[in-house]
Parts: sequence; C-alpha cells; structure tokens
Amino acid sequence: MPGINACVLAVMAAVVCGAFVLHAASLWSDTEYGYVIIRMSIMLSPLPAAVFCFLTSKFYGYSRVFGRSFAILGVSYTLVLVGEVIFFYFVDTSGLLEFARAGEALFLGSYAMLMLHIIVNVRYFVKSLTTLQKTLAVSIPLLVVLAFSWTFVGVGNSATEGLYYNLVFVMASSTILALCAVAFLIFWGTAMAPAWLVLFVGITVGTIGDLVYGYSYALDAYEFGNVSGPLWNASHAIVVYALYLHQKNI
Repeated sequence: MPGINACVLAVMAAVVCGAFVLHAASLWSDTEYGYVIIRMSIMLSPLPAAVFCFLTSKFYGYSRVFGRSFAILGVSYTLVLVGEVIFFYFVDTSGLLEFARAGEALFLGSYAMLMLHIIVNVRYFVKSLTTLQKTLAVSIPLLVVLAFSWTFVGVGNSATEGLYYNLVFVMASSTILALCAVAFLIFWGTAMAPAWLVLFVGITVGTIGDLVYGYSYALDAYEFGNVSGPLWNASHAIVVYALYLHQKNI
C-alpha cells in the first residue's frame, strides 16, 4: 500500500506514548500543578487539530471536496475546543453545572461535523457501498453499543441511568468509527490510503477514550487522572498527522 511504512507507525506510536508519559508525569507530581497540566492538555489538544484542518482546507484552495470537508472537520474540532473551555471555566472551576449541557451539546455537534466530513469524502468517490462496507457501517456501532451496555449488567439502577444518558455519545462515537473504517476500505490502494489508515487509528483511539469516559462517568467515578485524557490527546495528535499525510500524498 503506498506510503505506509515503519516511519508512519513509529510516529503514531511516539505520539501515543508521549501523551501517556505526560499524563503519568502529571499524576506522579500529585500536586495542583499536575491537575492543571492534565486539565489544560485535555482542553487545548483539539486546538492544533482545528487549526491544521483549516490550513489543510486552505491548502486545497477551499475546493468542493477536500477544501469543504476539511473545513467541516475544523469546525468539528473547534466545537470540541469550545466545549472543553466551557467545562473548564464554567463547570469545573466555577461549579456552574447548568453549563454542562451546553458543553455536551457542542460535543454532539462535533460528532455530527466529523460524520459529515467522512460522508462528503465518500460520496464524491463512490456512488454506492459494497455489502461488506454496509455490514461494517451497521455492525461496528451495534457491537460497540452492546459491549458497552453489557459491562453494566448487575451494577445497579443508579449506574443504569447513567448508561442510558451516555449511550447517545457512545453511539455517535462508534458510528464515526464505523464510517471511518468504511472510508478506509474505499480508499484502500489509493494515494489517500496512508492518511485514512492513520485517521482510522486516531478515531479508534478517541473512541476508546470516549468509552472509558462514558463508563466511569456513568459510575460517578470519573477523575482527570482517568486514562481517557491521554487517549483523547493522542487521538487529536494522530489526526493532525493524518492531515499531514493527506497533503503529502495527494
């Protein structure tokens, strides 16, 4: 497959490991500064992804497909950034819990924009999906939701209430993962394959982070030392690298 080599995998591994090393160092410090480092890293990690998306859109001259789709992706990460800022300043710092719903609405909006980014790319290059691609598009979200729900069997009614609320986010995140897998199959063997492989890895890492967060949140056990933080940070960094590969290989 063109452009996929050990260097690509090494960069992705370094990004993921770096996110976890920073996270571990912050926890090890066991001070207020450690909390600030973790919280700020979660809040700001969507920023470079958003900026690079808009730069990639400009790189393609705001064209109908790539220019438009990467602008949409930039909006997605901008919504994540604004949502994290709302949680940091209004919910976590000021204790204004009523702002939590606004932040969560922005996160759901970011999922919608990411789905639209993938759909715009796919619809331009194929007119219909194969049976395998349709199967993946349906089975991946279904399996993820079932597996996530199964972990709550026997944990009590209070956690079950949290499960129902978080299922919306789990379904959205797993649907994005499925669409990304379909897109990768569509672009397999083309110049865009390396970029979509890396993007698929980045989305997978982010989805795992969402699942970890949703599970711990439903159990009222989430803390900023949770492993979901470095997973989100690594996901954003990997997506930036995917955008770099897209510009390099097209």
